[in-house]
Amino acid sequence: MEFLYLLCNLYIIGLTVALPLYTGGTYWQIGDSKYMLFRNLSLLCLNLWLAVSLAEGIRRKCRHGYLEGAVSENRIGISSGRCGFSRRRFSATDVFMLLYGAVVLLSAFFSKYGSTALTGYREWYMGAVSQLIFVGIYFFVSRSYDGRRYSLALGISAFFVVVILGVLHRLGLDPTGLMKEFSADDWEYSHMLSTIGNINWFCGYCSVALALPVAGYLKAKDRWKQAALYIVSGLGLFLLFVQGSDTGILMCVMCLGVCLAWGMKNGDVFGRTLLLAAGFCYLIPGYGILGKLAGEKVMAAFPADSIGWDVINLKVWWLVGALCVLTRYILYRFSKEGREMIQSHVRRGILLGFLLAVAMGAVIYLVRQPMDEVWGSGRGTLWRVAWQGFLQNGWLQKLIGVGPDCFAEYIYSVFSGDELLILEGRWSNAVYANAHNEWLNHLVNLGIMGTGCYLGIFASGVWRYRRCKAGILALCMYGTASLTCFQQCMSTPLLFMVLGICEASLGMQEQNLLRHGAAEQSEECEFVSAQGDTAPENLQTSERQGY
Repeated sequence: MEFLYLLCNLYIIGLTVALPLYTGGTYWQIGDSKYMLFRNLSLLCLNLWLAVSLAEGIRRKCRHGYLEGAVSENRIGISSGRCGFSRRRFSATDVFMLLYGAVVLLSAFFSKYGSTALTGYREWYMGAVSQLIFVGIYFFVSRSYDGRRYSLALGISAFFVVVILGVLHRLGLDPTGLMKEFSADDWEYSHMLSTIGNINWFCGYCSVALALPVAGYLKAKDRWKQAALYIVSGLGLFLLFVQGSDTGILMCVMCLGVCLAWGMKNGDVFGRTLLLAAGFCYLIPGYGILGKLAGEKVMAAFPADSIGWDVINLKVWWLVGALCVLTRYILYRFSKEGREMIQSHVRRGILLGFLLAVAMGAVIYLVRQPMDEVWGSGRGTLWRVAWQGFLQNGWLQKLIGVGPDCFAEYIYSVFSGDELLILEGRWSNAVYANAHNEWLNHLVNLGIMGTGCYLGIFASGVWRYRRCKAGILALCMYGTASLTCFQQCMSTPLLFMVLGICEASLGMQEQNLLRHGAAEQSEECEFVSAQGDTAPENLQTSERQGY
């Protein structure tokens, strides 16, 4: 048990610390380098978990009556079904995970694209092997995570390092030397960021990694830890906004919107969200002022095809907005009358104003976009082709797809190059390995059954983990990114890991309730409080603390 607890925490550290920070010393083929690290680390840890669980299961099967004795003696929680040593009631998320894995295997078996369906398209690797690893991550973590918080604390620290390096890149500084191969005129100079890779990969990474510090900040009780997590969260939101991809702006809006929605029922969360929004609003015009002072150096590091500078240059409006939000926070925090007023009416008004601002921004953005197939940097074309490709499939392929990560193999065999490539410039000779929309991509690759199971994972997760702030934030932000992005090794494994931790936390709570009928279920999952109290040394301790 202790070995698997340690193995699980070390694996979480591998995903949240080693994987984001590892680059191989260059941006060249950085996606391949990170994927190989992810795949090898995952296969090692998952195989160890399966081997140890199987061996222990056989040993217990041979020793009749031992498990019943463990239940009566309450030995280190073995009867709770942790680590796979005994039966455990499956949740809805467990069921959808298993069904998703089954459809992946079925789709790969019937696919006519052979090795591509197993290992994935070249330089992408999201085939059946990776999909099954994602499912394995969820079950490994959900059955072996013991509630200790040091692994998540290290992951948040690594996220802070990634963000600092990214902010420096956006200021035209390169402390890691990863930009030395590129001139200011190169595409990579403005579109590669920190230790992650291109800005789309960075958005995917932040969609899950940012959820941990934000959730921790909203729940922290210690002032020093709250201040530290505030800095990490504020800088993360700021970099996500200015990194250059429009998806990042949508994710910032989603993050703050979810936090404001929570604040409708919790005044403390509402006040902290206002403070976070105020800091975020002050950082944006500050960056615009630095850009003017530094001149071409900062401008060259900012993607020219982004709408960001148009928004950032509205410095007066950002400062006015920040001042209004900060004033409201001060009234709430230090004035009893202001607190009572916010609790009655102003919270709803602020949320409504936020939603109206988002709606106006969306309208302005859509009006600025070309209303043809080059919409969204060519996504209009890809989405049309993906949908037509799905409709042209046979009934079996409509159900289970053409095979995991076989989008390019199928689409390029059905449509001509002229139908696919209407773009000019850098992307005119590119091979589109996916639809740049996870749901359309799954519809082609895994069919209706696979897409339905994937949707079931999200839907059941939102319902089951509704009291786990990090889980809901990760699902909402990743779901937002999935509308214009894709699965990759820097984001999807982290999502399945967070869902696994949520499931493990709820499993410990449910077992605690079964053993202590008089106990009341805690209001929300505590795993995200990496900044909180000392982690339990064993499961018995966690039971006493009501995890």
